[in-house]
Amino acid sequence: MQGELEPLTVGRALGAWTLDVPVLIGVLVVGAVYLLGVRRVVRRGGSWPVWRTAVFFVAGLGSVVVLTMSCLGTYDRVLFWPYAVQNVLLLALTPVLLAFGGPMQLITLNFPSVGSGRLLRVLTFPAVSSLLGAALLPLVYFTPYYLAVLQNDVLHELLRLQLVLVGCLFFWPMMGGESLPEWCTPPVRVAIGFLDGLLDALPGILIMTSPGVLAAGYYLSVRHGWGPTPHQDQRFGGGIMLTLAEMVGLPFLAGQLVSWVRADRAEAAVVDRRLDQVVAERVAAGEREPELMRPWWETEPGQLADRFRAQRDNPDE
Repeated sequence: MQGELEPLTVGRALGAWTLDVPVLIGVLVVGAVYLLGVRRVVRRGGSWPVWRTAVFFVAGLGSVVVLTMSCLGTYDRVLFWPYAVQNVLLLALTPVLLAFGGPMQLITLNFPSVGSGRLLRVLTFPAVSSLLGAALLPLVYFTPYYLAVLQNDVLHELLRLQLVLVGCLFFWPMMGGESLPEWCTPPVRVAIGFLDGLLDALPGILIMTSPGVLAAGYYLSVRHGWGPTPHQDQRFGGGIMLTLAEMVGLPFLAGQLVSWVRADRAEAAVVDRRLDQVVAERVAAGEREPELMRPWWETEPGQLADRFRAQRDNPDE
């Protein structure tokens, strides 16, 4: 547990960095495993985009370092709002930034059978992973677990790990497409993303409107009289949670929209190739032009179609 800290000001916030050894070890281990995976792919003759590695380390793992070791980590057990910011971003932003680094694709390339495990498929099923993410923060804040986390170093680190893992269970498959049902197409993922954003806003609303104060006695004891009142701190933190819950989903939705456009282009290319093949086969068989290639107003029964067919069959009249 942290000792007494100075009041948090703008100047203090910029320099209030604290080394978190367990987090640093975790970041180094995850980074090393990622690089080993890239090395295995390259040694087998494959390729791996450099930009994915850069995003994974700089944005993904870098966000973990910033959220846990900057002023947000230094004051996360002294003020409510820094902890609120940290928890929301570890749950909803860090996994997205890590996902842009392609960890699911890397795992699939190195261990093709991993995605077929029943437990993983259950945990990454969209309804399950989305509910896990939506329920985690309310279960933390509105149960005795929250006070225990504030008072216990091990639980404090464990919650950080829980947040990132639960976020990864939802965002990694949704952004990579692995271990998802066939019906979970890009348009469906966009819809799920919007719904998940609405669910993620609930904790902030509940905290802002809660008549009670979470761990009020604890916060008063560690601040020794400085800073906002616990109620003000909590309402401010709830407002930040609500705002961030809506904002951090934008990178995910942007990625899904890009996937949607690419999927449509790929499907259109397949259809075009198939139609070209059909046309070539019909022409080779002596047909002038396949009816299925004509617009509906020429092929559907009716006066309009009859007129177009008459003009086609008798162009000189």
